[in-house]
Amino acid sequence: MNTAEGLWARHAPDLLRLATVLVGPNEAEDVVADAFVRACRPIVEGRVAAPRAYLFRAVTNRAMDQHRRRARDRTRDLLLVPLSCEDSDPRVDVRAAVAGLSVRQRAAVYFRYWHDMSERQIAESMGVSVGTVRRHLVRAQSILRKELSNEGN
Repeated sequence: MNTAEGLWARHAPDLLRLATVLVGPNEAEDVVADAFVRACRPIVEGRVAAPRAYLFRAVTNRAMDQHRRRARDRTRDLLLVPLSCEDSDPRVDVRAAVAGLSVRQRAAVYFRYWHDMSERQIAESMGVSVGTVRRHLVRAQSILRKELSNEGN
């Protein structure tokens, strides 16, 4: 049986990384803590077959809730890094481009490229169909390609 402490020890680092990608470093801990508290009980009681996927989904859902409550422009202003310097660091460009994606697109990209998860695993973690994951990844890749090739500027 899973305990809350054991779940936290096993999954907190990955949950924090996901939340940082989704909402930024300033709010990641709050999102993870809130999602963990809400998701922990069903897991500890043995009502969840895949605890890791359930926790990832809880963090993703909590991040989406948070984004819905805030104005989209305010969120982008907080997350985007100005790209006015011609000699900018490519890592900053990528981070800024990823920050401009929707929360679901960002989550799909995070799971695919940071965790090397399959589309099926991503679908389970996000609570959506494999087709939806594919759509998010294709749209995200299109947006990132455009942004990073300077067509979007």
